Amino acid sequence: MNEISIITEKEAISMINDTSRLVAEDKANVLQTATAAYSQSGKIVESVEFFNWMDRNYSGASGHMFSSNQAMKDYIASSQGKADWMYKQLQGKGYEYDWMKQQRGEIKNLFNRYSAGDVSNQPGFDVAETNLITGKETQYQMKAYISKANPDLHNTSTDIKVVTNAEKADVVSKNGYEVEVYKDRNQIIKDTNERMEQIKNGTASPTYTIKNVAGAMAKAGAIGCVVGMGIESVSSYKDWKRGNLTDEQYLVEIGKAGGNAGLTAAATTGIMIPIKATIVAAGASTVVTIPIAIAVSAAIDKIIAPCFGRGDYRKILGKAKYYQSMNDVYWDFVTTADMAADEYVSYIGQVNEQMDYHQKLREKSMQINYKLKDLYDSI
Repeated sequence: MNEISIITEKEAISMINDTSRLVAEDKANVLQTATAAYSQSGKIVESVEFFNWMDRNYSGASGHMFSSNQAMKDYIASSQGKADWMYKQLQGKGYEYDWMKQQRGEIKNLFNRYSAGDVSNQPGFDVAETNLITGKETQYQMKAYISKANPDLHNTSTDIKVVTNAEKADVVSKNGYEVEVYKDRNQIIKDTNERMEQIKNGTASPTYTIKNVAGAMAKAGAIGCVVGMGIESVSSYKDWKRGNLTDEQYLVEIGKAGGNAGLTAAATTGIMIPIKATIVAAGASTVVTIPIAIAVSAAIDKIIAPCFGRGDYRKILGKAKYYQSMNDVYWDFVTTADMAADEYVSYIGQVNEQMDYHQKLREKSMQINYKLKDLYDSI
């Protein structure tokens, strides 16, 4: 009987990289369940949290033009001047938000928090970076210029780091500022146009709705339908790394094990949305969501995978919630985490039996597996 297939965080990341590369070489560029959940949860969270942040920034004397997708559409349709104003705000504030998102996604910033406040024209600086260990704060001023004009620096202290696009870096540096280059003119225009298009096509929203959450979950299911990270896949991965399976045999096995990964990816995405929303609202690094996604995916797989046959998924999905208040998320998440820990202990207790059963099935089904792969290749 094979050793218990407990997988560490480092091994999980290696499995993602190794398997994705192998599948890419053999067939196509495919993401496994946890990555699909991370990606799709991130997209819906970043979109909703951005427009929610815009609404908080412009909810004063300017009115509530970001309060809903319809309010945004009505605002830009009312006059060309208002449409131009909206575009300018999306350009500047979008640049700030995207820079923060990039910083939060880097492992080196795991212990940093980023805050841009809720004021449309924050005086002195735009984003504050706070180290959670030392408490040190670094301030940044954002200068996203797509015109020929040079950045206006008369209200910017030389103690503040300036983040600007590639075309303006030299002139800012010559004025005595420490400069960080982020994006170029073409990328700023592209990203701003995409957000403007979201408003026009109805996909921009400052709140989580059945439509946008369900859409993210459905897309994650489609992406994650080929390669999953259940116990079968982990076992096969370890055998492959030991040389007990050829590349072709490993591809056959992960293809078969991925049969329920679509449902797993969709469910994991739904769970990840409030987790990621909480992290973004706190201004913390999002890299911590990768191991969370893997852990949650493993727990969901335990409940859903046909080999377990418990049918508990109906009860658990029936308890699923989506929150507008992050305070509500916190308390429910603590309770859910305790429940998940109990489920995981139970799950580990069954691994020996599952591994023995799986090994016997593998020996009997290799011929069937090749037929499944032929079918997969023909699609």
